Amino acid sequence: MIKITTAATRQHLFTTLFVVAALLLSFTLQAAPLKLSEIDGAVSLGGKAEYLKSLEAVDLHSIMHTPDSLWQPTPEESRSLGRDHNLVWFRQSVRGSDLLSDDFLLKLDYPHYDYVDLYLVSDGELIESFHTGDQTPFTTRPLPERIFLFPLESIQHSADATIYLRIRTEGPLLIPFSLVTGKTAVAQERSVVMWLGVYFGILGIMLAYNLFIFLSLRDTTYAYYLFYIATVFLQQVTLQGIGFQYLWPDGEPINNNLAVALSTALMQASAVGFVISFIGLYERFPRFERVTGTVLLLYSWLLVAGAPVMDYASFLAVVNVTGFLSVLAGIYIGIKGWWLGEKAARLFVLAWFVYLFFISWFLAELASLIPASDLGGYALAIGSVLELALLSIAFADKVNQEKELRLSSQSQLMDVQIAMNAELEEQVRKRTRELEEANQRLEILSTTDGLTGLLNRRRFDECYAEAYFDACRTGSPLAVLMIDIDHFKLLNDEYGHRFGDACLVDAGRLIHEVTENHNAICARYGGEEFVVILPGADAREAQALAESLRQAFAAHEVSAYGMSRRMTVSIGLTVNSPVDSDAWEKLLQAADSLLYRAKRNGRNQVAFLMESSA
Repeated sequence: MIKITTAATRQHLFTTLFVVAALLLSFTLQAAPLKLSEIDGAVSLGGKAEYLKSLEAVDLHSIMHTPDSLWQPTPEESRSLGRDHNLVWFRQSVRGSDLLSDDFLLKLDYPHYDYVDLYLVSDGELIESFHTGDQTPFTTRPLPERIFLFPLESIQHSADATIYLRIRTEGPLLIPFSLVTGKTAVAQERSVVMWLGVYFGILGIMLAYNLFIFLSLRDTTYAYYLFYIATVFLQQVTLQGIGFQYLWPDGEPINNNLAVALSTALMQASAVGFVISFIGLYERFPRFERVTGTVLLLYSWLLVAGAPVMDYASFLAVVNVTGFLSVLAGIYIGIKGWWLGEKAARLFVLAWFVYLFFISWFLAELASLIPASDLGGYALAIGSVLELALLSIAFADKVNQEKELRLSSQSQLMDVQIAMNAELEEQVRKRTRELEEANQRLEILSTTDGLTGLLNRRRFDECYAEAYFDACRTGSPLAVLMIDIDHFKLLNDEYGHRFGDACLVDAGRLIHEVTENHNAICARYGGEEFVVILPGADAREAQALAESLRQAFAAHEVSAYGMSRRMTVSIGLTVNSPVDSDAWEKLLQAADSLLYRAKRNGRNQVAFLMESSA
């Protein structure tokens, strides 16, 4: 029993001595200086720089004498140190050279640190310091760029120097730190600005294009979509540091933290409103989805109202969770709309799924769940532009579907109207005299005689005037046939008006059949009298046609209502090549006079007269 206790004591003593030795050794160890002469353009400080979290605002002197064992190396594959909101110190030892041909810069590739203090120390002495941040005026930055760039001219030729960096920020503490040469910094920023220009150009084109469509269609959903694009534009302008650089460099009328919070909240609120309008939530969905959408919408606008008064760090934590849930809700509602038959919901779901992927990527890098990447810093921008592009396509698909639906509805309405017209025509003869008089007034306004199918008198007058004036202009002949059914009054009295109407119908059909290949203008002139105009017909052709008409009537037997009767016609024919444009009535009167001559001479015949001019 004593041996076991002695052995355990020896082991404990050995472990204690080892830890003490390691601690003593740590006071003399510091990361090896980074040689500036060996840097080819740029080098990331991830895994090279050290950091120290401080619970209180200690000064530079205290930090310089802090034991090396308390300093920790920055993570090499992570962009974030979390959200501790305390003072965090960073240090990096460098070794300069007199042979350097370019100036070096410390680059902090994140524009939203609240307060940044940089101290350049050589041989234990403070050489130069800078004090800036996005809670101070933009003019405090040593270089007027959207990100933080600090010149290292004062120490880059020193044998050994240390860079001390103090950061205090309420937002996430991202650490994309690097040492770059001046030329490399310019090239890198030029490349970023170019891609940002492309990104904002795409958003601008989308905004202008959809504004044009909105002004054309006046669709409320397009108004929500325009507002959503505008808020995405505003949020990215803020997140990329462009807003602080150009719009509110003095922190007025809003400071940068409020701009980030407000633009993010507005973007979420506009997104929820757009989803509700696009998918037709209140018109097509059950109560659960309607209530959920309403709660999300109200909560999003409460965030907008709370942005100016809430604590910035707490607000970001809340709005990130809300944004993630809103995107999930958008995907769910899109899938439900797809299931309910909304075809455009397919692209809608894809758009929000793509955005969810890039949001997850961005948040996973912030939480150090996946290794950091240069592309991950722009995941929100990439996701937003892809999402907006897919939503634009979904919008176009929805507009096409609505157009097809309108055309289908119009076609169905036209079919119904045709059916109603057919039924109306079938019942015309059964209506009362009042309806008959109304039908006659409608027929006067139309161009076709409702009984015979030939032109009515009003339309005939128009066509005859045109044909007469054309004949005057071209010098071509014009033939006029006035046709009257013989003894029609007696036929009506003997057989009834219905049979008389049947005779008129057959008369119209016979005239149409005989003249249809002769470029004729056929009309019911009044009662049982008809008129046929033959533009360009000479005397021989007109006589032949008139005789064909007479024979067709004489050979035809009208059968209707159990009765049969043959009917004959008398025809007055005149052919003329008119030259006087004011004498168009004279030609009609001549044909009418010849018609009465045919009746006086015994009916069932053609009376013809060739005029030299009219």
